[in-house]
Amino acid sequence: MVQFNLTNVTSALKSVIKPQHCRTFLNVLSSKKTYNGHKVIGYTQKQLYDVVSNIDEYKNYIPYCTNSEVLKTQTINNRNKQLTAVLGVGFNGISETYISEVTCERPGLVRADVSDDLFKHLSAIWRIAPHHESPSTHCDLSFHLEFEFSSILYSQIANVFFDEINMMIIDAFEKRCYNLYGPPASPPPI
Repeated sequence: MVQFNLTNVTSALKSVIKPQHCRTFLNVLSSKKTYNGHKVIGYTQKQLYDVVSNIDEYKNYIPYCTNSEVLKTQTINNRNKQLTAVLGVGFNGISETYISEVTCERPGLVRADVSDDLFKHLSAIWRIAPHHESPSTHCDLSFHLEFEFSSILYSQIANVFFDEINMMIIDAFEKRCYNLYGPPASPPPI
């Protein structure tokens, strides 16, 4: 298992990503978690979409992902497909598997929805658009994650690591792009 200093990872990731939390007094009493964020990525819309929509490869680079396999693919048309995938997650001796229904709309949307014994509800939406200043080299990634575990224990664990894990996943997608396509483009002009 890889050891890391959570404080250093958190500080480094917070400097490059802009999370936006939806918190109210009632959220303190609820186990539902919501995370919204946006980041400019130094890869094209197509490159990032190809990485995010390739669920079979998640197990090779997403933190805590122990299994990822597309079980069924239904092609809607040349731009849209529906996937059924099994995903496994593991952390500190806890291991779980769940089925995700994924909608892929090339070139800019990947949406995963889960409702099973592990989650009361999980929805992850990745919107990828060409960056307005540098569309040939950069894209804008907007992401929304909302979930609620069925288990109170898992909800408490999620409370501790929620922000860090979200940032680690974004970082993992960027690192995957780096491994496939080389270094990112220089930051776009401000």
